[in-house]
Amino acid sequence: MKAKKDDESIVEGAVDEILPGMGRLVKKLKKTSPELERKIEETDREIKERLEKGYSPKPKIKYGYSMKTLVGEEKVEPKEKVKPKIEIVEPIVDIFDEKDRIKVIAELPGVSEDDIMVNLSGREIVIDAATEERRYHKIIELPCDVKDMKKRYKNGILELEAVKNGA
Repeated sequence: MKAKKDDESIVEGAVDEILPGMGRLVKKLKKTSPELERKIEETDREIKERLEKGYSPKPKIKYGYSMKTLVGEEKVEPKEKVKPKIEIVEPIVDIFDEKDRIKVIAELPGVSEDDIMVNLSGREIVIDAATEERRYHKIIELPCDVKDMKKRYKNGILELEAVKNGA
């Protein structure tokens, strides 16, 4: 950049450097418009402040936004993020009553095996699965009491195999 005159602002010098002769035009416009003069002075102060502080490799992140209108500046602060309420869905379930066991197959897409809880109590099986995006809940009444149950889960399909009491 060329040597700056004492009365020339940083903005005027930069404009004149990029487009020779435009610095004089900015200077004339600045004299006729107090608003433009204020904006140029404000920008000069900001540039000088940044030059004094130096460059920081870690950027400061500020959320929200500013909106400048012809009337003035309005700052809008962000609202707290509200987690959307997750709807509880009943999974599709098939029950197969076989000779000595009962098979229950439930479709639970989008959850992992760690997210699934299965509780067995007499004739009742409760399936509960939840992630941040979805939640499944189902209570299944079995035709008879069961004592032991095996659980397998693969590709969104939960398979429960319960041994009938007395079998």
